[in-house]
Amino acid sequence: MKEGDLGFFMGSNGSGPEVTPDNAIAGFLLSREVEGCSQATLKTSKYRIGKLFQHLNETTPGLSLAQINRWHVESYLVWIRNKGCSPAYVRSNYVVLRTFFKFCLQENLIQIHPMRHMKPPKLPKVAKPFLSEEQRDQLLAICPPTLFIGARNAAVVWLLWTTGMRLSELANLQLSDMDWEAGRIKLFGKGSRERYVPFLKEAKKAVWRYLVYRRDDFPCLWVTEERRPISKDGIDTSTQRLVIRSGLQGEIKDLHHIFRRTWAMRQIRAGIPLKYVQMIGGWESVTTLEGYVRAMDTDDALSAGWV
Repeated sequence: MKEGDLGFFMGSNGSGPEVTPDNAIAGFLLSREVEGCSQATLKTSKYRIGKLFQHLNETTPGLSLAQINRWHVESYLVWIRNKGCSPAYVRSNYVVLRTFFKFCLQENLIQIHPMRHMKPPKLPKVAKPFLSEEQRDQLLAICPPTLFIGARNAAVVWLLWTTGMRLSELANLQLSDMDWEAGRIKLFGKGSRERYVPFLKEAKKAVWRYLVYRRDDFPCLWVTEERRPISKDGIDTSTQRLVIRSGLQGEIKDLHHIFRRTWAMRQIRAGIPLKYVQMIGGWESVTTLEGYVRAMDTDDALSAGWV
């Protein structure tokens, strides 16, 4: 007999604790952690599930976990959409909630999955932009290597351009992750999965220029101007300021994602098979990359005057 057959928690008729949203969420997060989900994913999941129950407590006080039905979930998703949340945000909430209720059903915390007949919210097919070499150079133009901040920001730009790594992966880099001789960088992506990306000459030169300024013993790659370790949010804030100073804020909405898309586009255009781009870039499936290919085909057609 599987552990799930007995139920992760027993209800009020059993000897275990009563099934409440709090202990159901705790069980779900524990299950996801065992599966290898990152702490960032667990934090996001906890927040989004918690917001559903907060909304239900305000609109339908006294509603138990087992009483939640499709109408309650759909009403919540419509509510966050009407608050101005993006279609992608609404859909991501749908995915988290559906996975949560699937767990509850498997663990006998509920008898019926409230979302079993729900279809995922549709996402508008909007072509996402890529970053041109001219825009990259515009960012680098305000990163003078003669200044610490300039050298550090230039290293960030070149690493993003040549590897397509995620913001979290970039922020968590350690000096020991940089293999200068083999020309590769070790990353820990989603779910702490290890992979390697190329450490190309442009990035090597930029990182070397930045490290010349280092006068500390910290093992992390990135430090502040005061020579203290910098957080992921600090890196994000620094790069967003870079976009504003470059005058590209009207063209670039999410610098790190645009760099990642652009890196993938450049590999695909160079003839590298999708499965290798997926492996090096750390995507879980090729679906996202296939979307980039469609966007590239459209751009190419427009550039050539075919449409």
